[in-house]
Amino acid sequence: MFLDSSSIVKLELITAHPLAILLVIGALITGSRINPTIQFFVRALISFIFIIIFSIYGILSAIFLSLIGKRGLINWATARAYAYIAGGAVGISYKVEGEEHMLTGKPSIYVCNHQSAADLFVLGRIFPKDCVIVGKAELKYIPLLNIYMILNNSIFLDRKNRNSSVQALTKAADEVKQRKTSVFIFPEGTRSHLKEAELLPFKKGAFYMAVQAGIPIVPIVVANYIDIYSSTRRIFRGGELHIKVLPPIETTNINADDKEQINSLMDKTREVMLNTIREITPNHKVKSSNGDTKLD
Repeated sequence: MFLDSSSIVKLELITAHPLAILLVIGALITGSRINPTIQFFVRALISFIFIIIFSIYGILSAIFLSLIGKRGLINWATARAYAYIAGGAVGISYKVEGEEHMLTGKPSIYVCNHQSAADLFVLGRIFPKDCVIVGKAELKYIPLLNIYMILNNSIFLDRKNRNSSVQALTKAADEVKQRKTSVFIFPEGTRSHLKEAELLPFKKGAFYMAVQAGIPIVPIVVANYIDIYSSTRRIFRGGELHIKVLPPIETTNINADDKEQINSLMDKTREVMLNTIREITPNHKVKSSNGDTKLD
């Protein structure tokens, strides 16, 4: 998340005393106006508190929406509330292009680049209706968040266990076809924390799933925002997250048993996403052939 495990333990002790929270936040907000490091921890603390609040909210909304037969709205309702309330509290705003590509009403595999924990705000703003998310297996052990993710039918992948991951993706592809739902996945498989407008290599899972289910891939690209949030540099300034949704890439003419076709689909998707992140990132940096970083 936004803080490391040792910091989370300390925060859990603080959260046991609501008055202490108010006093600490009040003091730190004053300091954050003059010190970027204090600002980072203040906004990280606020974000962490909102994660707890919206995990509880998500659990309650999941129960309610399930009872009235609107389970497909669980993630969407929680995500939008988090994006605007939690995002607004820490100075995050959004610029979205191409959102019409997500409003077709057809099941799709949404693939998005993954930079840091701040992608929670991206998910909040862009997450579509009737969609579930694929997350790493470790998320099952985060209190409250795990309950919410189980209730909303999230798919957990154990990337250390290939057989387990393949089974989960195959099951997900079957559910996509049966329930006509969509899936949101980060094909890089982990947070990139890149300083440049680049992408990590993609994993094949999302593309196998799309081909097996016979549904399109919809690429979503978020401009590099290292100057807005970076846990490694202790930066949390807030600012505008630029998100661009690209036209769907059809998969109906691809053979799921042909590895070359799957690889080609993956490479094509990564190429258009890489070109887009370079296009929408202001003064983006690229690496030259000798390994030096330069402005494009």
